[in-house]
Amino acid sequence: MKIPKYVQELMGRAEYNFTLPGKNPNAEVGYTVEIKKYSHYETADTFRGEIDRLKRWVDRQPGGEMIIISCPAHTVHKTMQYATVTIFDPVMQKIEQYIPQKKEATK
Repeated sequence: MKIPKYVQELMGRAEYNFTLPGKNPNAEVGYTVEIKKYSHYETADTFRGEIDRLKRWVDRQPGGEMIIISCPAHTVHKTMQYATVTIFDPVMQKIEQYIPQKKEATK
């Protein structure tokens, strides 16, 4: 499976969400991620376009399924905004390598 650059870039801005599963029926541990806007100045419409493009790509892949749980509807420049999505296997298996690993706190 060839992973487009825009998918790699979006996954580079993603973090796993381990708190939402159990609270939302569309959230699953290990599959639900929060993707942040490129910058504080990106508009909500542009960001939604990126998320929709990702969904179209995922849905075109064999066995691909993505659910958009939330995405900002209004632009707020003073805080970072996030979209929450769930991407299921087998696509998540291929793209999870682009999600940055959190660094463990040093003691």
